[in-house]
Amino acid sequence: MRVDANELQRFFRPKSVAVVGASVKEGTVGRALIENLIERFRGRIYPVNIKYDEVLGLKCFKSCRDLPEPPDLVVVAVPARVVPKVIDECGSIGSRAAVVISAGFREIGGEGAKLEEAVVKMARKHGMRVIGPNCLGIYSPSVGLDTIFNPSDRQGKPDAGPVAFISQSGALGAAVLDWFTEAGLGMSKFVSYGNAADVKEYELIEFLADDEETKVITAYLEGVEDGRKFSESLRYAAGRGKPVIILKAGKSVKGAKAVSSHTGSMAGSYRVYESAIKQFGGLLVDELSELVIAAKALSWLPTPRGDRVAIVTNGGGAGVLATDAVEKYGMRMAELTDDTQKALRNELPSAAAVGNPVDVLGDAPPERYRKALKWVIKDPNVDALVVIGIMQSPAFDPEGFIEVLREASSGVSKPVVIAAPGGEYTSDKISKIEKLLHLPAFKTPEEAVRALSYLMRWRKVVERFGKG
Repeated sequence: MRVDANELQRFFRPKSVAVVGASVKEGTVGRALIENLIERFRGRIYPVNIKYDEVLGLKCFKSCRDLPEPPDLVVVAVPARVVPKVIDECGSIGSRAAVVISAGFREIGGEGAKLEEAVVKMARKHGMRVIGPNCLGIYSPSVGLDTIFNPSDRQGKPDAGPVAFISQSGALGAAVLDWFTEAGLGMSKFVSYGNAADVKEYELIEFLADDEETKVITAYLEGVEDGRKFSESLRYAAGRGKPVIILKAGKSVKGAKAVSSHTGSMAGSYRVYESAIKQFGGLLVDELSELVIAAKALSWLPTPRGDRVAIVTNGGGAGVLATDAVEKYGMRMAELTDDTQKALRNELPSAAAVGNPVDVLGDAPPERYRKALKWVIKDPNVDALVVIGIMQSPAFDPEGFIEVLREASSGVSKPVVIAAPGGEYTSDKISKIEKLLHLPAFKTPEEAVRALSYLMRWRKVVERFGKG
């Protein structure tokens, strides 16, 4: 049975939001929540706190029962012991969605677990759905909804775009928001779901698989309660043509124990998770940095038709490293056709290498890259392309290089990734390439090839599940 999309849609497209625990005090979660909503949200905002008549210029209500309407979404930031009562009050007036920021529940065991059970019981009583508790909040940029309690001057908030991220950890979710913002990765939905007392990760995955704003789903998981439903959600997303990129914590024995104390989840055997994720169409990454690499590749680039990679470089050593990485990640170096190699010999200097990698030499200006890319990218034996720019060369023109890349990748159904090893100078140019062209660009040839490897893995999932 599929998740009820209307139930979860309430979290992401509310017309009114109540913040229970709203505050005027600097440095509090309650104040940050109101400030962030005022900054972005286009709907009605209702602060709720018995202490105040007004919060940041908004009328403040003593209780949810005093509100002029049932808010579409309730954000709860009060001590854990009060949360069941708040859910009961909000549910009794007709609210059907709540995000519980508060901690102090199952993750601390004992009385905390009982409080969490009481929250769920009250929610069930009123037909209400709850995200959390013990979470950072949710973010839906296309409608300006921001219930993340970190202040906006300290927390990156990506613009609207095609990548969703769900996270069992709020702190890690905050870091990923920063990285996505820095990388220029647009976000459709962000959900920190904490203890998953009610809304589960498999429901969020299924919802996002049907979400028109979402092209790629990324996730940080510590544990799941229902392995079968989780696996089926991955299969469903794959069948809908939505890659699900997963970073699973708790690989080690000690790590699994730490998971339990963090969100109260049972981590289980990592090998079991690994097998299930791969079997049902998920894409597993080993490190946090890979989550961003994979998200760039899968949201910005087309799915390749095969696994044959070509490399164009102005540095021989970097080309060798990329070649090694192609083999390491299970892909093949493309065999350029005789026609392509003949054309390259005619248009490139005699010292240039016209096999694969194609080395246009260290003194290559943009025009030489243009000639090489023109032939390599249309070679029928090439499924994907790595372009390496050693930008420290005095002959290298970054602006001209960007225009060559724009021309070469325009209207092409083959993925193109960029590698530009170096420091501050190249970092600035890499950022510009990504911002202007939406081509993944990296500091090492190995990272660029790794980005392609996720596309190749997704291609195999598409072949198995018949959607792309």
